[in-house]
Amino acid sequence: MILVIGATGKIGGEVARLLVSTGRPVRALVRDPSKAAAHALARQGVEPATGDLGDAASLDAAMQGVDRVFLVSAQDLRQAELQGNAVDAALRATVGHIVKVSGIAPSVSPGGPAEIGRQHWQTEHRIEESGVPFTFLRPGFFMQNLLETAAPMVSKLGLLAAPMGGAPIAMVDARDIAAVAAEVLTGDSHHDRVYDVTGPRAFGYEELAAVLAHATGQRVRYVSMPPGFAANVLRRQGKPDWYVEHLVEMAELFRAGAGATVSTTVRDLTGRPPRTIESFAAEHARPFTQEGVPQLLHTAARFGLTMVGRAASVLRAR
Repeated sequence: MILVIGATGKIGGEVARLLVSTGRPVRALVRDPSKAAAHALARQGVEPATGDLGDAASLDAAMQGVDRVFLVSAQDLRQAELQGNAVDAALRATVGHIVKVSGIAPSVSPGGPAEIGRQHWQTEHRIEESGVPFTFLRPGFFMQNLLETAAPMVSKLGLLAAPMGGAPIAMVDARDIAAVAAEVLTGDSHHDRVYDVTGPRAFGYEELAAVLAHATGQRVRYVSMPPGFAANVLRRQGKPDWYVEHLVEMAELFRAGAGATVSTTVRDLTGRPPRTIESFAAEHARPFTQEGVPQLLHTAARFGLTMVGRAASVLRAR
């Protein structure tokens, strides 16, 4: 039995689906079995186990009969503590293999530049110290994140605004991360290994804007925002301080080139190349497509953010 923790997320849901397709018995830890995502998993043949990373008793129940665990969870300031609870439960159940989705490699260290990366390191270290066979997957920027961070503004204003400067980033499709995880979970040759997981090439946001323009048939213009400006925007949207600080830390990391390295992990482990940003954009063109927004608003908004970008450039030059 394979237990998937995080089965309602971008990666975990696809991991569960892929495992079921191979005929493996799969159990998923779900907080609320009445929600649509839990029902969708059950329809696929996944066995639900009601529980929470903060509830040790529920984790012990979910681990019964489990020999392999897939671990991924939402970013949280208690991430190391909550994932540590899962590791402890796996130890009590004498699980034979833990596969953890971690952070991008340059962020995962005890003194790393990002808090969430430091927490990933704490969990990795805890697993290593336990003696349980492990595999750590260290992906970079998810293409799916663009649906949340970029699509709303691109679709409404034709603008791709981000604090990434001109840094190249080897974005990866979450489904490719899941495919690597499914391969690792169903094989025995990946114990005590660490894999960086990326897309097939690195590209900057200027090129991303061109890719989105081609996919939608509309003009898309990239505006590079200073991380501090992006932080203020997020705070005005009501995002919590820790989340804003995390995104700023990651933006600074990417701007320094942390996401530029390209790995061959997807091809090496799955036998096929990772999905390209072009194929992702073509598949998800609709969320990025401008609909029903007056052209005058597009023009005014583009002009406004252009002025912001120019002002930021002047400030940086001083």
